[in-house]
Amino acid sequence: MIHSQSLVDYERFCTAKVVIFIDNSNPDQTYQLLIDHGEAIERLVGLFSARVLMGDQKRLKADFIIEHEIADAWILLVPAGRNRGLATGRDPQRVNVDAKSSWETYAFKELNRQIRETAQIIEEVTAPYRRRRETLPSSLPSSLGSG
Repeated sequence: MIHSQSLVDYERFCTAKVVIFIDNSNPDQTYQLLIDHGEAIERLVGLFSARVLMGDQKRLKADFIIEHEIADAWILLVPAGRNRGLATGRDPQRVNVDAKSSWETYAFKELNRQIRETAQIIEEVTAPYRRRRETLPSSLPSSLGSG
């Protein structure tokens, strides 16, 4: 299996911190989710060198995850039933593994979207410093050297 990481800072080659959360508010459903979808979860873990954390979906807050640098990109896997949608526009990180369509493909694309967004933010924040550093002279003029 391929184990890879995604770059978010191309200047310093920093990689994205990726977390796959699994809802454990109902232990029986969580166990079944892991049995039914364990291989797909392992593939995603390998592709992003992700961590897997279990937690109650009601207690996971997106703002807290980002502000405390727990993850640059993350998804929450939930067994919400076959009659529910794969994800919502309001909460694209919450992925229903019971949906009729391929949740693994969606999760891969969602994590990539978040990683690209993080990389863009880092570039926007560091661009002024990078431009300033490029305009500074690389060495002092000889007249300012040792006296």
